[in-house]
Amino acid sequence: MDPTREDKTKVPIWFLTMVTIALVICALWFGRGFLIPLAVTGLLYILTSALVDKIQHTSLIGWSPPGWLAQLLSTVLIIGAVVLLGLVAASSADDVQGALPRYRERFSILSEQLEGFLGPKIVIAIQQAMEQADVGRWFTAAMSGVGGALSMLGLITLYLIFLTAERLAWATKLPLLVSGEEEAHRAKKVLSRISNGVKQYMWVNAVTSAMSGVVAFAIFSWVGLDFAPLLALTVFVAGFIPNIGAFIAITLPSLVALIQFDTMRPFLIVLIGYGLADQFIANVIQPKMQGRSLNLSTFMVMVALTFWATVWGGIGAFLAIPMTVIVMVFCAEIPATRWIAVVLSADGQLLEEQTVASNKSKQSMLSHIGQSKKRREFEEEIEQLRADFDNGDK
Repeated sequence: MDPTREDKTKVPIWFLTMVTIALVICALWFGRGFLIPLAVTGLLYILTSALVDKIQHTSLIGWSPPGWLAQLLSTVLIIGAVVLLGLVAASSADDVQGALPRYRERFSILSEQLEGFLGPKIVIAIQQAMEQADVGRWFTAAMSGVGGALSMLGLITLYLIFLTAERLAWATKLPLLVSGEEEAHRAKKVLSRISNGVKQYMWVNAVTSAMSGVVAFAIFSWVGLDFAPLLALTVFVAGFIPNIGAFIAITLPSLVALIQFDTMRPFLIVLIGYGLADQFIANVIQPKMQGRSLNLSTFMVMVALTFWATVWGGIGAFLAIPMTVIVMVFCAEIPATRWIAVVLSADGQLLEEQTVASNKSKQSMLSHIGQSKKRREFEEEIEQLRADFDNGDK
């Protein structure tokens, strides 16, 4: 066979890459009902593992919990938090439904007051937009979505219980999926990088979002804001949504305060009080906890947020960062898709390259420390010999 003819019939790598990407996107779209619970379960499992590490490294009067106890406590805490979030969302549904007529009436009064500031044309346009939006129908759809989310939470809880029970078995089985010792080592490295990156992100965001939620609930309850638990839950969930999550977390409670009360004081307390607390957590506490950055491009984070929200809806926005980290790590290991990982990164330096550079830096530092130590020991020996020589002369 003519080798030139064989090369012409060979399918280009770029074509295979584009076809694979298209097939993956189709699978994500058509299989979202099956894949979303699995993805959320995986992230909760990684968060559980992070909590296990924190509990095991906690010492109480010289005693640290054993592995099985840390695993049990972390699983109970995570499942309890998931159930609590579902109960808060379900219990607030009737309250929100009953408050809608009152909020419509209050909004009409507020629009009349704003007419002197904004002008009649702008106010009429806002009222028409609200009427076309049909808030009641939107709320009904949202509540049906909450019902579906509650059933999904039950499935996720079952997944998480059985996955946690088989934790050691999965750790043994995953390397066996590949053939050869080198491939097994490579698979372990990829899984470790994914686990470390997502674990760091999930743990830091869970803690800081919980802090924001607690502060928000305290301020909302003190002001007397309606639906304080539900709004605090919204603040917690919005903490996992990159870039626009902070905007959602401050805008929704502020609008509720503006419509609910006759004075501007509660609105300003919510806007300024919670806003300052949230900015302190986001700009002071979170960077100290975050440590090393995930090295994701800010622009590509917005693109990923749009993509995952389009494919998987609101849950996709919640999963955008972890799923992007997973995509970047996998693409970095495949030569044909390495360019995707480079585009997703902030500076073009992938995680393994950063690790190599960090290791070289550490080795250089250790070498320098070792040389300094040897030089210091040599000088001490010289001084000791001089002292012995002087004592001998005396």
